[in-house]
Amino acid sequence: MPEDVAWVDKCPVCKSGKLVEITQKRLFGLVKTEQLECNNCGAKFVKHGDRYKLTWVEDTTNPVWEEYGNQTLTPREWKNIAYGGMSDAKQKELDMECWMTELREGKVPIRMGGEPPIILRRRENPILVLPNVVLWEPRSVRRITGGYAGPTFRIAKGVYFRVGGFRAVGESHEELKQIDEGVLTLTDRRLVFSGSKRTVNIDLRKIVAVEPYRDGIGVQRADRARTQYFTGIDQVEHKIRVEDREYTEPLTGLIMKYMIEGLVKRMG
Repeated sequence: MPEDVAWVDKCPVCKSGKLVEITQKRLFGLVKTEQLECNNCGAKFVKHGDRYKLTWVEDTTNPVWEEYGNQTLTPREWKNIAYGGMSDAKQKELDMECWMTELREGKVPIRMGGEPPIILRRRENPILVLPNVVLWEPRSVRRITGGYAGPTFRIAKGVYFRVGGFRAVGESHEELKQIDEGVLTLTDRRLVFSGSKRTVNIDLRKIVAVEPYRDGIGVQRADRARTQYFTGIDQVEHKIRVEDREYTEPLTGLIMKYMIEGLVKRMG
């Protein structure tokens, strides 16, 4: 993309015309609308602050209209589109998709956090150290419900007698219970939770599945029947770099899931 060319010199829609400024006055000249119009295809861009919105094209099957119709972008983004690029949002989406794929394959080196609160084994390397993480585990809860069974007879005015006895029914279900709060450490071999009351040590090779959430993960292990949940990981932000572009994103359960999968693949 040439640096010394103005974005209006090449229409982002047809890639051949130029954008010409047109000012329309309305309501007796009290309100004016600034817009740019292509001298080749007639595409219209209306100014909104320091950005421009693509509001009209003659051919609505045009790929640029299908992708960016009625979107408000900066002149730099429209120039990028005119020369075969994309908007910042689309670029970020593509970069994140590529980065996540590399992460899942174990090809992205990551190191976040301070010193781990655990004793590392020989040749074991820390990957993530996440403070203020909460451990949750499912617990069975049993509730008793019941009532009197049998017919009811009237003995006197306002007095009734119910035949039969009290019948109790037990209902059991599971509820998540907060177990402890502490530091979650991910190494290239283990996932370790270090709390004040509980320590959880999970060999990555024994993880059957990871359930991703916005703020945490659920871990299913081969040696444990019930899933353990770790929340609060989104308090940490990390930098993602793709070529010369950099993004700062909160850590999510999906990122951590792919990170664990990548580490397991690297273990072989």
